[in-house]
Amino acid sequence: MKIQVQSPLKRDFIRETVDAVADPKFTFVEEKGMNLVFDTDAADSAVAIAAIKKAIKATEIGAVLYFSVTEVK
Repeated sequence: MKIQVQSPLKRDFIRETVDAVADPKFTFVEEKGMNLVFDTDAADSAVAIAAIKKAIKATEIGAVLYFSVTEVK
């Protein structure tokens, strides 16, 4: 399944943060404008989305960074 993170700023930072998540595992696929697309081994999209949000918000700038996370359909 593919998960998309949309953010106008700090896309390199977001990519590094999401790539570092161990469970579930995320693999960067492509960047389309302000969207970063990741492939994941998670069986449930809600679990994958929650893991990304938690990882980004746990960083120093994540709490003030505007971003959204959705499943690519």
